[in-house]
Amino acid sequence: MELIGYQKVFEDYVSEYNLLPKNSQVFALVSGGKDSTAMSYLFKKYANKRKDLKIECLNVVFPQMVFGKSKKEINDTVKKISKGLKKFTSRIAETSYNQLELTKNPCLLCKQVRRNIIAEIIAKEKKKNIIIATAHNNYDLLAYFAEFFSISNKELAEKGISYEQLHKISLKDEQLEHFSHFFPKLELDFGITLMHPMLRFSRLEIEDMFCRMFNLKKPVFTTGCGIAGFLEPCSYAKERPKRVLFKFLSALPEGQIKNLTNHNTLNEMLTVLKDKVENYDEALGKIKKTNYEELLF
Repeated sequence: MELIGYQKVFEDYVSEYNLLPKNSQVFALVSGGKDSTAMSYLFKKYANKRKDLKIECLNVVFPQMVFGKSKKEINDTVKKISKGLKKFTSRIAETSYNQLELTKNPCLLCKQVRRNIIAEIIAKEKKKNIIIATAHNNYDLLAYFAEFFSISNKELAEKGISYEQLHKISLKDEQLEHFSHFFPKLELDFGITLMHPMLRFSRLEIEDMFCRMFNLKKPVFTTGCGIAGFLEPCSYAKERPKRVLFKFLSALPEGQIKNLTNHNTLNEMLTVLKDKVENYDEALGKIKKTNYEELLF
């Protein structure tokens, strides 16, 4: 698909769910990876048509080694990430990435560090009706959905998801963060709205979009994601359940991978969750009472 086609899918999705009401104040979380880079591109193009929108991109340099080995390399990477973006704020974490080696769950520590910095930046803005946009895509949903219903990677690859045959489940508290990512727009009780504007797109589409944006050769679908955007791959992330799934999928033919999701995957999964999750309303209620930073990344 050409970039103009991806832009239309994005804008139709924004319109369908009214993701960007008039005069919206949006903080787009841009890490420098391919997903958030594609999201910032789509936002930038859309903002040319919507002069009422106020969009600011926020970036956290952590873990520092994925941005570069030296301060100069880190600054150069941040410049690449911010190029062409009107409002861009970046902070380098005071926490050293060496701390990741000292914890049992480095990915959780990474989330906590980045979440705290994002919360500090937004708190200083002292603005109301804030929307925070993250770049989760429908392959993230695929991984979370498989986790909820205990679908093995092998079963997922061989049969896809047979929605009709899924059993009833109850979501556990530790699954609520992932559950929150299925909602295009999630208005929290504290007045913050979380938005997921990339849920229409698959991992392969985002890789294709990124390559078209920068005239790069189309990558092969791989464990690290084929392309890591402007960042070096993080060695700590490879054991995350999502990464394990992508590693498994990387051995499959591309045509088979493409069949796992489509632009309607979000709607299909939300319909099944409403039907199959016995504590759906209770889980959603808990999410809305959660501090927004706990639901980022």
